[in-house]
Amino acid sequence: MPALDHELKTEREHLTASRTALKRMREHAEDLFATGDQVAGDPFAAETLGRHLSRRIAELADNPDTPLFFGKLEIEQDKFHVGRRHVTDATGEPMVLDWRAPISRKFYQASVKDPQEVQTRRRFGFAKGELTSFEDEHLQAGQEIDTSQILLDEIERPRVGPMRDIVATIQPEQDELVRADLDESICVQGAPGTGNPNPGN
Repeated sequence: MPALDHELKTEREHLTASRTALKRMREHAEDLFATGDQVAGDPFAAETLGRHLSRRIAELADNPDTPLFFGKLEIEQDKFHVGRRHVTDATGEPMVLDWRAPISRKFYQASVKDPQEVQTRRRFGFAKGELTSFEDEHLQAGQEIDTSQILLDEIERPRVGPMRDIVATIQPEQDELVRADLDESICVQGAPGTGNPNPGN
């Protein structure tokens, strides 16, 4: 089997395992929700726990048409898949990192000029939730893709209904905006989806 096909097969297996782990996490939250009134001990605590678990269950819903991860970082001996939500295995080890996690910032910000310890950044291409391709940038080796075809395809992908899944296409300047402290006032100029923010205080 050619090396690229083997890599793609390995990443698809990780995607399948991550979906299985997400299902286990949701089932665990549903079990807690079902027994919440008994665990909490009093009506007010039960209601509070119920609301929390209800939100948690909704957050753990899986959409087979939406990939769980869109990127991957290799930092020294560690590999981190970056996606839309945090997914852990049965032992609590992360299988997918939430894009908002501090280390995920390297996926958006690392470059050849400032690799931020990232050896390889990988972007994944998907079609209807199925992993179809990937692109690698070996940042510490000075290899960076000027124009990512996977990124362009994702930006230009037709969207129906509410705008979502934009976290796969965030650019460095946009990453700075979305991670800004809440006490900062920010003005963003430009039409939605243009990918060309012009921030100001």
